[in-house]
Amino acid sequence: MTYNLGALLSFLVAFQLFFVAIYLFTHKKGSKRNNSLLGFLFLMFAINLLDFTARVSGLVFANPMLHLLDDAFFFLYGPVLFFYSRAVVYRDFTFKRKELGHLIPYLIFTALVIFLILVVDAETKSEVAEKFNTAELPPWVYAISLLTYLHAVCYLWLSWRTIKTYHKVIKDKFSSIEGINLNWLSFMIRAFFGITLVAMIHNLTPIFGNIYFVYASVLVLLVVSFYFINLVLVKALNQPAIFSGIDREETRKYAMSNLSQEEADHYKLQLANLMQSKQFFLNPELKSKDLAEELGVSSKVLSQVINQGFNQNFFDFVNSYRCEEVKRILQGPDKKITVIEAMYQAGFNSKSSFNKEFKKLTGQTPTEYKKSLS
Repeated sequence: MTYNLGALLSFLVAFQLFFVAIYLFTHKKGSKRNNSLLGFLFLMFAINLLDFTARVSGLVFANPMLHLLDDAFFFLYGPVLFFYSRAVVYRDFTFKRKELGHLIPYLIFTALVIFLILVVDAETKSEVAEKFNTAELPPWVYAISLLTYLHAVCYLWLSWRTIKTYHKVIKDKFSSIEGINLNWLSFMIRAFFGITLVAMIHNLTPIFGNIYFVYASVLVLLVVSFYFINLVLVKALNQPAIFSGIDREETRKYAMSNLSQEEADHYKLQLANLMQSKQFFLNPELKSKDLAEELGVSSKVLSQVINQGFNQNFFDFVNSYRCEEVKRILQGPDKKITVIEAMYQAGFNSKSSFNKEFKKLTGQTPTEYKKSLS
């Protein structure tokens, strides 16, 4: 690989990113705010890649400090992705004045760059331009670069924690979470982490003076970016609209609950009897509110009873009954019944979820369990 090839590939990826950003800004379906945040993310990425294309092609501005302006975007990637994650997860999310605090590092960095652009003398600019061309930048540049990546990683962690909170809530409300588990958003956060890691390695490789590490990191960065754009976009734009997110209130547990231990034990026994007698778990679309209505309690009380009484969330509680039903069906007289048929009869509607839950409960895959009965 040569830098010319790297410039060509980065230009092609940047062009695709620009196209995707424009599409998101004009996309009619879904949330305009969410699409715009994602589009802004891709637009910044495209500008960064175009600047990278210029640098590796030897096209440096007369004032090389201008190249640092788009580097400030690395202080924006994390906050924008964090805003996007919260906007997708929380239906009651709104931008407030305090959110501006997340932009302070970006504003400080940008102000510093503008200051350098205005005050640096011509001779120093010439020296910096030469260093840009030879990739021999002063140590403080690499220190700031490392800081920007660490800043992005912190926000990626916050975004990941938001998704984890979401997963806990939906597992207390739904017995089937396929289509609402936001796996595409989890993938996007992991992909951004991968891109950030590779970009950080690429920016630091000149310190070690090995040009082959630089070439390899460029190639990996562009390949990962290209894969990320094509896969994440498809996942994000095809997200199902059957569940519009959760309220922040739903993330709070039972600190203010006035449910007594006696009441909790009573509801626990009632719930176990209901599941055995009426077999609600056979309904693949069973929701916590359905079971709560049958029990005569609120969804929050039901969640507390299951969490504290059975040490499970609603999702695991219902699916444990389904797994037991699968075992009963497979142990029955009909030896020709397939695992998939038993899965659907027991109330599962997702093979991946079924396999995962069954192995977690029994220590065996459904196929292994069926073979053990022979």
